[in-house]
Amino acid sequence: MRRLVPLLLFAAGAISAQRAKPVFDPETRDGLLIQQIQQEKDPAEKLHYMEQFAAQYSSHPAAAWVYDQLQPAYFKAKEYEQAMRVGALRLALEPENLEAAKISLKAAEAKQDPEQLLKWSDRVWQAASRVAATGGANASEAKQTQTYAEYSIYALALRTTDLRARLELLHGLEQRNPSSPYVANLPTEYFQIYRQLGETERALSIAEKTLRSDPENVDLLMALAEHHFRKDDAREKVVTFTTKVIAILQTRQRPETLSESDWENKKSRILGSAYYMGGVSSGLLMTYARADSMLRAALPSLEGNEAGQATALYHLGLANYRLAEKGEASRAADALKFMRRCATIKSAFQEQAIKNVEAIKNEYSLQ
Repeated sequence: MRRLVPLLLFAAGAISAQRAKPVFDPETRDGLLIQQIQQEKDPAEKLHYMEQFAAQYSSHPAAAWVYDQLQPAYFKAKEYEQAMRVGALRLALEPENLEAAKISLKAAEAKQDPEQLLKWSDRVWQAASRVAATGGANASEAKQTQTYAEYSIYALALRTTDLRARLELLHGLEQRNPSSPYVANLPTEYFQIYRQLGETERALSIAEKTLRSDPENVDLLMALAEHHFRKDDAREKVVTFTTKVIAILQTRQRPETLSESDWENKKSRILGSAYYMGGVSSGLLMTYARADSMLRAALPSLEGNEAGQATALYHLGLANYRLAEKGEASRAADALKFMRRCATIKSAFQEQAIKNVEAIKNEYSLQ
């Protein structure tokens, strides 16, 4: 299953950076507060003066200038509710203030408040879509901000344990922006959710429909392979899917959303699983040469997984024994080697592997 990372780094937007300092009269109360805000070095005292100004002069021409500083200060102090409150005030004054929306969304994420996170993801997306539509210097940042809002919903959905609620979040994301990079993951997510809900026919229908338009969807091919492998049915399909995945990954380039190391790790993990499922299934289908080839390739990925190792080693031993029976005499030594390794691992195969070791030794006069 693909896991994407957010494409937007959290940074201050252009609005507060470009806003001019207010002109003030230090002989007035509001002017004195502005002067204290500008001159105060202690963060706690400065926050106190900004709070005082915001409470007393919410309609003052300098209110936006104060809010620009107050919201990030609340966020830095981990006062997330206050950061969201001031974010709403900033957006009331300037509906396209991306920084205000982003800080509020980050506050909702930090607070781990699903309701607020969903609310602010929507507000961020709406504000960013308006800015992006106008073009200009801020359009690129706005589009990145939209993507970040979509990521926030996607990440929230993945953390949601209620499967129906997760479906609702993912459907909402798809309806909002069908071209979002996170929508590309959704067929696999839908497949897994419906399968967990016991709606297997619906899950398989989604998978088949998606693969007709996207036949090289590795995540979905693997999901289908795992489904049939666990059910212990349609072994031919397991082999078909895993063989296709292996062929695709041999030529596929690294996605832009993954670093080189992350891509290599993901590719290695998928290939290991594909070789294992395809190899075991090939052995059960009595296509022993393919079982031998795939399971040998799978072994390095099974380090530390004793159950997986025992299964692979047993089928490797059996495959090489059957190939030896068919005339490839040199295979007998490999059959003995793999069975011996299997016999050292406590598993459902151990007892039979011990018996097979003695049988192979006697039949082929091996030590």
